[in-house]
Amino acid sequence: MRVRCGACRTQFEVAGSGRYACPVCGSVNVVRAAGPQDQAEGGFFEQQAPPPALPRITCPECEFSFVVGRIAVATCPNCNAQVPTGQDVEEDREQ
Repeated sequence: MRVRCGACRTQFEVAGSGRYACPVCGSVNVVRAAGPQDQAEGGFFEQQAPPPALPRITCPECEFSFVVGRIAVATCPNCNAQVPTGQDVEEDREQ
């Protein structure tokens, strides 16, 4: 199933109902099973507040500014360019 992040609007694939972190900004999205009322309203998930102090980066290709989670390289949601975030993800895992 394809869903859209409630925080940064990036579309991504999920297996079904559950909690999924956005691959771009790291916000946790809760995906519910699609019932008849959900389909009529177009809603499939509830968006939870993103974690505090998420870094914002600007794509060097298209100058689009977006929020990223704890990842080393992000895909620009505007032009699909690979943008280094400047974060040392390995260091965060060891702590």
